Amino acid sequence: MRFGSHVYGTNTPSSDLDFKAVHLPPARDILLQRVKPAISITTKQDQSQRNTAADTDFESFALQKYMSLLLEGQTVALTMLFTPEEWLLESHPVWREIQREKARWLHRGVSAFAGYCRQQANKYGIRGSRVAASRAAMNRFEELIETHGIRTKLKDVWPEVVAFVSEGHEHVAIVEGIHGDGQPVRFLEICNRKIQEHASLKEGHAICKRVFDEYGHRALLAEKNEGVDWKAMMHALRVSREAEELLLYHTITYPRPEAGLLLQVRKGELPYQQVAEMLESGLLRLEECQMLSTLPEKPDYAAAEELVAEMYRERVTA
Repeated sequence: MRFGSHVYGTNTPSSDLDFKAVHLPPARDILLQRVKPAISITTKQDQSQRNTAADTDFESFALQKYMSLLLEGQTVALTMLFTPEEWLLESHPVWREIQREKARWLHRGVSAFAGYCRQQANKYGIRGSRVAASRAAMNRFEELIETHGIRTKLKDVWPEVVAFVSEGHEHVAIVEGIHGDGQPVRFLEICNRKIQEHASLKEGHAICKRVFDEYGHRALLAEKNEGVDWKAMMHALRVSREAEELLLYHTITYPRPEAGLLLQVRKGELPYQQVAEMLESGLLRLEECQMLSTLPEKPDYAAAEELVAEMYRERVTA
């Protein structure tokens, strides 16, 4: 089958050709337990360079590997499952059965989708706002140190901490927890890193600086809308929308209904902050859809195992 941007409806003149397949391994490999999970072929000579329109990628999964990916809810397997007839180059009765029985394989666990979205978004999108938050916190600690000294405890300037949080920075909050001795303790949270109220201003500044440095040069560029990997952000947005449709309607539509929006993102035609906000809201929406979904909690592992066993048995006995 064809795969990738041409199926999504987001292909551009520079888009390469992608093909995916599922195959039955040779009987001898099945018997000797040396089945390769996947076979990959690419025409690209320099693997350090991005694909061009002249490049072709082909990947075929052994049936057992494909079913494993499908039951895990991996995006590649689900995209293949819902690829329209017009993009199928060859078909087989086994593939028809897999498609026909798709209700057995689908489930509400979309951690693979959510993980992919967050991984891609964090590269450039969400991290931009986190850079701003960590920088603001680092600067505020420097002001507090200048006024109160590096050894001052955070709890001793807590009203100023509250004032900083009330300024409304993203990824900045005050949270409460329990100390090792069982006593309640307050934390200043910066981008999911907690600074205990008993920490010194010097220690708090060091934590904020580490957070700030971790996001790196690329994230700093993203904050200024420069050097953003728009293709990565487009795919993150696409996957979040696919997961939402899967959870609510038990299908994934290709080409994507929002292909026009995705192409705008791909071409960098929308402001970085707007796209970052769409990614953030998409991740939150995924959590809501998981609660609303009528998909089963888990797929039918036994049916998948029986399908693979039967096909491999036929392959060997033939």
